[in-house]
Amino acid sequence: MATQNLLQRLDVAADTTGSSVDASDRRIIEVFVAAGTIVAGDCVAFDLSQSDNSDKVLKVVQSNKSAGATILGVGIALEAASSGDTVKVCIRGIASANVDTGVAAGNRLQVGTTAGRLFVAADIDEGGSATVNQLPIMRLQLEQSLVTLLMYMYFLSSSVK
Repeated sequence: MATQNLLQRLDVAADTTGSSVDASDRRIIEVFVAAGTIVAGDCVAFDLSQSDNSDKVLKVVQSNKSAGATILGVGIALEAASSGDTVKVCIRGIASANVDTGVAAGNRLQVGTTAGRLFVAADIDEGGSATVNQLPIMRLQLEQSLVTLLMYMYFLSSSVK
């Protein structure tokens, strides 16, 4: 994995000829091996079903909270891949991701029950009347989504070592 984050540009999009979402976004991309079908924009998780520990962090699958071992997403797939293909994954920065209907700017997102899709993280009721399963927060939505589609969001990198 990357040990440095070199900043290549400090210009704002309006001041840059040919600027894109990639300008100064501090994106970090890692290459993994798909252990199943992955669609561009899917949230992916390590494939903990692999027998060798080294393969567990080499191979990725679509994240899914219904499959406990894939509950923690590691990033957003930047391209489609079939099982055995390499796949580029944004582990930090801006990426276009598969999100649920009705996601608004500023929503906290987490892995959901649809493989590869992120859902709005439910608020925790501190009144004691309900217990909400608060999964790890994966992303911060950057714009509103009225339908299920690919949206730009910022991936919050983990400080877990």
